[in-house]
Amino acid sequence: MARLSLTQRSQFVMGAVAALAIAGAMSIPWIQIRESVVAQQLQHMRDMCAVWAKKPDSSMEQFRFVKGSNGQAAAGDAFLSSALDEFAATPANFDRYELRQDGDVPFSRYVRALRGDQADRVAAGEAISLDSPDAAWQKLPLTGVFSIERSAVGAARLIWQDRIYILIGGGLAWIGIIFGVRLLVVRGYLRAVRRLRDVSNRVRAGDLSSRSQLRTGDELEQLGNSFNAMVATLDGSQKQLQSMNESLDLKLVQLSEANVGLFESNRLKSEFLANVSHELRTPLNSVIGFAELLAELARKDVTADPKRIRYIEHILKSGRGLLEMINELLDMAKIEAGRMELSVSNVSITDMLEGISAIMRPQSDLKKIALEIQRPDELPTVETDPGKLQQILYNFVSNAIKFSPEGSLVIVRADLWAVDGAPGLRVAVVDSGPGIPLDMQQTIFEKFRQVDASHTKSHSGTGLGLAICRELSNMLGARLGVASNSNKGSSFWVEMPLEFRAKKLTPLMTDRAG
Repeated sequence: MARLSLTQRSQFVMGAVAALAIAGAMSIPWIQIRESVVAQQLQHMRDMCAVWAKKPDSSMEQFRFVKGSNGQAAAGDAFLSSALDEFAATPANFDRYELRQDGDVPFSRYVRALRGDQADRVAAGEAISLDSPDAAWQKLPLTGVFSIERSAVGAARLIWQDRIYILIGGGLAWIGIIFGVRLLVVRGYLRAVRRLRDVSNRVRAGDLSSRSQLRTGDELEQLGNSFNAMVATLDGSQKQLQSMNESLDLKLVQLSEANVGLFESNRLKSEFLANVSHELRTPLNSVIGFAELLAELARKDVTADPKRIRYIEHILKSGRGLLEMINELLDMAKIEAGRMELSVSNVSITDMLEGISAIMRPQSDLKKIALEIQRPDELPTVETDPGKLQQILYNFVSNAIKFSPEGSLVIVRADLWAVDGAPGLRVAVVDSGPGIPLDMQQTIFEKFRQVDASHTKSHSGTGLGLAICRELSNMLGARLGVASNSNKGSSFWVEMPLEFRAKKLTPLMTDRAG
């Protein structure tokens, strides 16, 4: 269904309102015209009756004299009978008029009351006077009536003629209103709206210099001024946005240059760490090798000075600690460069835990710490990289022994565990150390972050061990976490599915040359 335009809707609404208003206004003269014609006919009948009473003329058939005041005198004439009853009941009423339609022909009926000797005098052929009745006349008995019945075609024609004039006038008024509304809407408002629409279309096309030029002095001009203010604000905002975009482009260029510099610095740092770590490991391994040889000779020499043995052990301990730090730096450099490779195979967790226990037993014995393995009798094999998983568990156990007090207990517990709805394993290392505050339990997995980061900390380390564990767990498709309370020990755990699900490690910085 087609939608009506504003002009059509305005004409329809105003036409309907005007038609109702004109119809309401015409209803009053429509009714008054008939009453006016009836009043004229009544007066004409009274004049005719007065003339005939003064000079009776029997040849005038429309005049009739009826003597008597009861129903017999009416002789079945309903109008006459009703008039007689009215005159008898209300003496103040002395005549009655009716304009009625008899088929297609209109008729007028008039009845005039006669009281006292008026009826006898009329019957005797005498002339009487029908002046305005007074109170004395009203007290006389009703003795007869004059009746006039004649055609009212002229009166009916006059009524309809006047009504037609009213209809014509109302129609012309309605047409004038519709024409005026159309002239007002189309030439006044719609023309202004179309001009404002044209300006809006130019603004939408990108011409923000366009402005409304309406000068109507009414609400349309106010609308145009508001539109101009909106366009001015939009123009200012767009210019400000363009300025901000230009500034942002400059910042992006600067940021891109800074990123290139950071990339180059990170590449050089990674290469430096890898080269330095490699160059340091070779002489350090020689130092550790000769220190182990000296320690073995000193233990075989029964005459060796105990101080010499203790000094050699200090050299070995410091050298191995330094080698561990260098290895951690080298591993982190490989991870950041995305060069850490995986070698996936089926691994027996039982054998791995026993191997870690054997490796870490000397370290735990030095602090008189009991290292206990807890596991089910049978554990399934896990598809993973054994070296990476062993490095994670070794780091957990090493930290547990390092931070647990002498004579305490470290537990390595393996259990079947569901990982993301799939069968898997969970290995947890529980220590008796000082615990980790809640606000530090996530930050300790970041690089170079330690719970005790002061210069006087009691335990050495680079703060890379747990960060490396997190990166390795991501490579293995596993996840790790910690549960701890201050002064109540900690539990570090790693969860892994039984089947390896490759998870590509995104390098922190890629090599542009490659």
